This record gives sequence, structure tokens and C-alpha cells, in this order.
Amino acid sequence: MIDELLNPWIRSLVPYSSARSEFSGKADILLDANESWIGGNDGINRYPDPLARELRKEMERVMGIPYSMSAIGNGSDEVIDLLIRMFCAPGKDCVMIERPTYGTYSVFARTSNVGVIDIPLTSDLNLDEDAIVSAIMEKRPKIVFICSPNNPTGRVYPLSTIRRIAEVNSGITAVDEAYCDFAEHYESAVSAIENNPRIVVLRTFSKAYGKAGARLGVLVSSPEIQQVFMKVKPPYNVSRPAEAAGLEALHDCSVRKRVQETIERREAFSSFLRTLPYVRTVFPSEANFVLFRVDSAARLYDYLISRGIVVRNRSSDPMLENTIRVTIGSEKEMEALKEAMNGWRG
Repeated sequence: MIDELLNPWIRSLVPYSSARSEFSGKADILLDANESWIGGNDGINRYPDPLARELRKEMERVMGIPYSMSAIGNGSDEVIDLLIRMFCAPGKDCVMIERPTYGTYSVFARTSNVGVIDIPLTSDLNLDEDAIVSAIMEKRPKIVFICSPNNPTGRVYPLSTIRRIAEVNSGITAVDEAYCDFAEHYESAVSAIENNPRIVVLRTFSKAYGKAGARLGVLVSSPEIQQVFMKVKPPYNVSRPAEAAGLEALHDCSVRKRVQETIERREAFSSFLRTLPYVRTVFPSEANFVLFRVDSAARLYDYLISRGIVVRNRSSDPMLENTIRVTIGSEKEMEALKEAMNGWRG
């Protein structure tokens, strides 16, 4: 079933065989990969494990993601890009996204000359389930991207809705769960993969685990898709320092505490926003950010910049006129932001 969805040139691709993937076991003398013999104790003179095996085994232990279903990308962006290249034929196929959502899906699709079908969210910023199902039946996209919790709205979509869309969709349904750790009582689409192997899930070490600079994205999929991804990805796409950062994050016992602090700070900041006379709407969020509407987002943005505070003006997105998105920072950062916003008169 998955084999039929793949581009034929991907189906027949003979992967690059890296030096470190051609033997198993332990070796003390490595003279196979044209590396420098000069190096310190950090091992940076050596290529990393092309399969990121240690990290993936630890992910299985800590995150419960089966080893046979996981792959690591150079950030989720690489995972998105490779999924499009695996399944979408340039100049022929299309992907489907909800709007507004994370902009990279459409950027990578258009970079590969793949069409993009935008389905607007409902007026209350939920998925328009019926419109999506209708468009799937008509347009037959190869990939439907769903971001839940959605960026930039912070909205979580019911797993039942995602299941229905994935069932109707004969292509791949890719569920981006980058912000799922900040959503209480979250139901992950990972549980749906067993019954529908066309579902794939994207995770990241950039948000809850605090390793954005390491660029560690995670693909969770059926073993069949995972094996193709391993064949397509660059041989050494995850560096030794990045894998070490991922292992450090998985061993960090304070992650859950920091996530809970972020949730509490998010709710407190949302309450603060509702006290400001120039704030018109505070959108409910289950991510590590808050989206809100003001009279003039451009003026507020410029004012905060003048105070040395950078936020995100999302006014260019459809349905999000005069909105600002604020990432939840440290207590000190949020207090500085509140002080600045209290001093603005609109």
C-alpha cells in the first residue's frame, strides 16, 4: 500500500552505503571513512552514527516511541522536505494544508514544484473537517499536513477528526505534534498508525526539550515508511553534538517541570492580556505561545521592538488581522513584557 504511494524513482532508489553502516559490532581501529586521525576525546573527528541508534533507543525508553518506527531529521524541516520528495511528483502532485498554519509545509512543497491546496480554518479557528474531506475527494493530495496544536493559533484538533481525515485520504496524513507537550490531556496520532499506516507523526526536540539549536526533528511512522526515509535521508544528517544534545535532553529530569511552568505562565499571561484595554481577543492556546488581537499589531510590534522585545506579528496570515504571537519565556522575560505592555497606550 505504501509502496504504491511512493515516487517510482524513490521506490527503486539504491541508498548510499555509508562507511559506518556497512559493519556491525565494535571496532577499535577505524580506517574506512577517510576521516582525520587527529581528534580529541569528543570524537568530533569521526562521522556520527548514520542511524542515530543510541538516541532512538533512548527515545523508545523515555518517550515510548518504538525504535522500528522512529527516524531523526535535521530538524522537523528536513523531515517535511523529505516526505514531500518521497511521495510527491514535481509538476504533478499536490499537498493540502489548513490555513493559517506553519508556513514551511507550503514552502517546501513549492520548492519541489508541488501544488498546495489551502483549506481555511473555520471562523473559530478549528479544522473545517467537511471542507477538507470534500477537497481530498476532489483533489487527491499526496500528503495532508495537520499541525496540532496548530502554529500560530495554539488550537488542538480532536484525534477523531484527524482519524476521519486520514481514513478518507488515500495519501499520507502527516500530523505535526511539535507543541503536544504543552497540551494537557493530549491524544497523539501515534496511536492511530497501527490501524492506518498512511499516518505519520512529526515530533521535535526544539520546544519542550529546549534543544532548538541542535536541530533534531523526529519522524514516527510505520516501519515501512521509516525504512524508506532512512534510505532517502542524507547519510550523516544528525551530527554527534546534536545526538549528544538529544540524549542530554532525554536524561533531563527537569523537562516536565519546565513544561508545567510554561503552561502556568501561559495561562497567567493570557489572563493579564484580558486586562489590557487595547487587547480585543485572546485566543485559547495549548502550545508554548499565546496569540491575541489588538487594534494595531504593527504599532504594538514597533513599540515592543523599541523596548528591545521581539514578538511575532501574524497579521499577514489569513483570518489573523492585527494579531501578535508571543512565545512564553522565563519569568523575568514575561515580567519585562508585561511592564512594557502596561506602558503602551495604543
